[in-house]
Amino acid sequence: MKNRVSTYQIERMNADLSETVLLFLEAVFHDEQHIPKDLIPIKSAQQEWWCIKKGSETMGTVAAWKEKGVWHWGRLAIDQKVRGQGLGKKLVTASLTDLFQMGLEKITIDARDITVDLVLKLGGKTVGAKTNFYGHPITPMEIHKNNFIQNL
Repeated sequence: MKNRVSTYQIERMNADLSETVLLFLEAVFHDEQHIPKDLIPIKSAQQEWWCIKKGSETMGTVAAWKEKGVWHWGRLAIDQKVRGQGLGKKLVTASLTDLFQMGLEKITIDARDITVDLVLKLGGKTVGAKTNFYGHPITPMEIHKNNFIQNL
């Protein structure tokens, strides 16, 4: 899938992430947020990835993976240079649209505060209390296909 977002493109990737994308993920999750590098890769055989690019430069990523019969969504990362420009919302919307078009009815999310607000606006709901993940609060959430479609 490719969507034009001004000079940015949203692309669906395969699970064999390029070195560039892996370095981008490490820069955001390890260098900025101090999450151990060994927690960054997804260890599920069933996973989907999307990225937003400007030319050949990765500006953001997000992933979904199936674990114990449940689809999870996360690893949302946007380059510091373009945060606050709406690119994250476009990437989130494109990835969730793809997932629901694949036939999923519900997606589970552990979201940081900025992502919580975005997912709530798209029809998601919180399903538990915040917990601490490497110094950052995360909130358990889920989003259902019908609620997502109604809030687009």
